[in-house]
Amino acid sequence: MRRFVSLIFLSLALLPMTGIACTIADLFASEPGNIFPLLTRTNRLDMVDYYNSGQTVAVPNNLAGESKLISLDSIYLKLQASASKVVEMRMMTAGKDTVIAVIETVMTPVPDSRITFWNTQWQQFVRTGTFFKVPTIDNFITRKMTRELRADLQDAMIFPLIELTFTGEQHDCIQASHGLERFLAPDEFKRFASYLRPTLNYRVKGTKIKSVK
Repeated sequence: MRRFVSLIFLSLALLPMTGIACTIADLFASEPGNIFPLLTRTNRLDMVDYYNSGQTVAVPNNLAGESKLISLDSIYLKLQASASKVVEMRMMTAGKDTVIAVIETVMTPVPDSRITFWNTQWQQFVRTGTFFKVPTIDNFITRKMTRELRADLQDAMIFPLIELTFTGEQHDCIQASHGLERFLAPDEFKRFASYLRPTLNYRVKGTKIKSVK
């Protein structure tokens, strides 16, 4: 009986620790390839080792390009995944719950971001709005913009380009900015500029990201 109990405890000890991860580097290494398809686990471990030894070394990736860690601490990571893509990861915790927020920004050439949320087993949360109400171009427009001018903006804007990035010493804020000034012709942008907020700011609170008024 004692041997049977010991085997049970040993089996439990070998199971993955659901919801528990020591650092963002552990999560970076364990990501199965949905976010970092260009980097093998060995690539990632090498990058972390280089960074922790004080070296910022570019590592060859699977597209014959290079990837490089830009920033790394216990809860946040920023990676230049390729010449045209930057990835940021930030652990958000509330009690025993841990959620990983991942911002992927691509140059189109104007920066455009998407944010996704994952648990520590790298299962994606389908409902992004549970954690963050992702801004749209409408959130940047002030109430003073007329209906006619708003319609003109919609016609001029083929698709919205919104950049998201973590800010603050603890990476506990997100700044959103639109790319209209770089996307539109200068004279065209001037028509809308005074009715547009340049940035929107948010703060991480537990596993939620809330608007800062």
